[in-house]
Amino acid sequence: MSTSVTSRAPLALLLLACLAGAGQAQEPPTDPTVTAATGATGVQGLQLAVFINDVNTDFVGTFEQLPDGSLTAKPGELEEVGIKPLKAAIKPNGSIHLNDLPGVEYHVVPETQSIYVVATDAARVPRKIDLDGERSEREHPKPTSSTGAVLNYTLYSSSNDLTDKDIEPFQGVSGGFDARFFSPFGTVKQSFTGNLSDGELQGFKRLDTTWYYSDPERMITYSAGDFVTRSLPWTRSVHLGGMQVERNFALRSDLVTLPMPVVSGSAAVPSTLEVYTQNVKTFSSDIPAGPFQLANLPVVTGSGEAQVVIRDTLGRETRTTLPFYTSSEQLAKGLMDFSAELGFPRRNFGSQSDDYASDVFGTATMRYGLTNWLTLEGHAEGGADLLNGGIGAAFPLGRWGATSAAVAGSQHDGQTGMLLNGSLELRYDDFSLYGRMQRAFGNYDDIASVTADNQRIDYFVPGARIYSARTARAVDQVSLSLPTLFSRSNIYLSLTQIETDMGEKTRTASASYSTSLWKNASFYASAFKDLDDGDNFGVYAGLSVSFDNDIYGSTGVDQNGKDIAGFAEVSKSATREEGSYGWNVRTSEGKTANRSVGGNYRSKYARVDGWVQQYGEAVRASGSLDGAIAVAGGGVFATNRIDDAFAVVDVGAANVEVRSRNNVVGHTNSSGRLIVPDLNSWDPNQIDIDPQNLPVDAAIRDTRTIVVPANNGGVVVDFNVKEAAAAALVGLTDAGGKPLAAGLLGRIDGTDATFVVGYDGEAYIEGLSGNNNVTVEFVNGQTCLAAFAYKRQPGTQVAIRDVVCQ
Repeated sequence: MSTSVTSRAPLALLLLACLAGAGQAQEPPTDPTVTAATGATGVQGLQLAVFINDVNTDFVGTFEQLPDGSLTAKPGELEEVGIKPLKAAIKPNGSIHLNDLPGVEYHVVPETQSIYVVATDAARVPRKIDLDGERSEREHPKPTSSTGAVLNYTLYSSSNDLTDKDIEPFQGVSGGFDARFFSPFGTVKQSFTGNLSDGELQGFKRLDTTWYYSDPERMITYSAGDFVTRSLPWTRSVHLGGMQVERNFALRSDLVTLPMPVVSGSAAVPSTLEVYTQNVKTFSSDIPAGPFQLANLPVVTGSGEAQVVIRDTLGRETRTTLPFYTSSEQLAKGLMDFSAELGFPRRNFGSQSDDYASDVFGTATMRYGLTNWLTLEGHAEGGADLLNGGIGAAFPLGRWGATSAAVAGSQHDGQTGMLLNGSLELRYDDFSLYGRMQRAFGNYDDIASVTADNQRIDYFVPGARIYSARTARAVDQVSLSLPTLFSRSNIYLSLTQIETDMGEKTRTASASYSTSLWKNASFYASAFKDLDDGDNFGVYAGLSVSFDNDIYGSTGVDQNGKDIAGFAEVSKSATREEGSYGWNVRTSEGKTANRSVGGNYRSKYARVDGWVQQYGEAVRASGSLDGAIAVAGGGVFATNRIDDAFAVVDVGAANVEVRSRNNVVGHTNSSGRLIVPDLNSWDPNQIDIDPQNLPVDAAIRDTRTIVVPANNGGVVVDFNVKEAAAAALVGLTDAGGKPLAAGLLGRIDGTDATFVVGYDGEAYIEGLSGNNNVTVEFVNGQTCLAAFAYKRQPGTQVAIRDVVCQ
């Protein structure tokens, strides 16, 4: 490395210290923009504009010049101006001598108070480019929750055989219910089922009772009551009644948890950068000369390919291809996913309301992105003399795929066991392979097996198959997807082998094939075979066609064992919009005829389904009603099912169109409100209104808003539509009756209110009183005065004509 300092005679006295050699005593320079401080040892503090490879970085760096003319700087200062600081070059005083940086040469130009650096790409800090900068910079409103309640319901009823005159056709009604009470303090959820038969209520079965609250800042959800524990690919979930604390990445829709591939390169001159992901252009921007690094590359799980195109001002292109593979089992570096639960295992869920084990059990699960290529896993559970724990890891295999491995051990009642699990994902072009192998040794136990083994068996059916609740002794799964000689077609093969803890083995093989025949038609075929039971096999093949207006048709053949049948079906799908409808007609002709016809309709208040089915000689009719009742914002609303969050939109006027995510939801009722039932919790949801049906004297600040509902609750959206302040459309003329020119500025005397004269001399003036005096200023600086009276006329636009201004 060489270091040179350039000077000229006119500035020799001004920057004498910068030009002096080591050991020479000099007078300190006097220009404060160049020298910040001069130490007794001759060290100079300099503020210099930084040029790297003759390109202005637009940074002014702080340097210190030693008596020999060389420069030092702090590591953070170097990094900020674009020079990579080496840790090995840091001196005991915390500074870096620029002479110790490989690939860096520099010289100072005192006349322009600049430093010119020549650096290799390896010696520079890459310019970081965020390919999703708009999302990272966009500010989302904070999550909010009003106070209210929701009751989702599904009522189902079916008849007995309508052809049998000896029995009553009505069979009863069953229902599933999901009630939620929400507030800023969280949500309480209660789900249950009920049955009504022969006019008598058969009782209710409680399902889940849970309170939960989410903290989006920490991305943590707290739960108390009934819940299902978190699991890893090599562990099993259980139903507990107790408490749970878990990481919830869904609370941050802007957070990317997958390790994104890093794309880096260098531009020799200022150029245009374009990024293509899966042959689709996803980013384009001008970049300066020098190295760069791309962040937040838009990719999906699985394999893919990104292309980086650099095009200079002469049109010359440089293309770089980056194959990548991302797996859903991996976490980005530094991210931690966890869950901890404590409670009583629940049994016989759905058939009994309150069957809990008597012993307390606890579980803890963790995933941590140690690096972008290594994710560590851990799991532990215990209670009632059970101790179970294991560790695992997941990492990619370059561009080809990803793999994971885990080992766990258990001890219960003096017996021990071990579990090994491994998986592999591979993909190349249109070929993909997935494999998983799991082995259990000894007496491996977990909460699921311990609590199930403690249940009392009240009856036994001779000849019935008995299943062990313990983890399977061996599980082998392999699947292969590969293209065929024909375009737009592929074959999928799979084999699964399971050996239970009791030694029973099952082996099942399956194959499927699909291809697109033309634009709206496709052929598909699938088959399965139980390799241990020659009579257990099935084949399914058919042709499907999509038509306009959401109409779909299919026909084919279905064979299950020795029974074979041909089928045909035509259907129309309903959408989520109010007033949409659908229908279905299907027939299956074989050993036993199976024919059905049905329809559904989505109203403003619920969805109604009905169908009639003939199976053999029996004919039955069925129907269902699916909807919700919501209480929020001071109103009670009957609406379609609310599976997540919702909003009550308060416009203050009837028959105003409301849209959600650019889709028309409906129109406000007589009280000026409407419920929007299909919002997403923790995500920004856009709601806007069409102001055309607002009263002419209405004043509204915004017609669009963004809301972020919390905890599967509801929010009240008030557009603050109010009656406009006393206002009128005033027609102003001069003394000769000619309308005043457009663009003139006026004001109401005695106030700060101003207005602008429009075309034909008309001005919309707010803040009026019974009698008003206004002043209008002309371009030449002269003014005119006008006076008029105003009287409010609710529901109409007041217009005052021919007001003379003189």
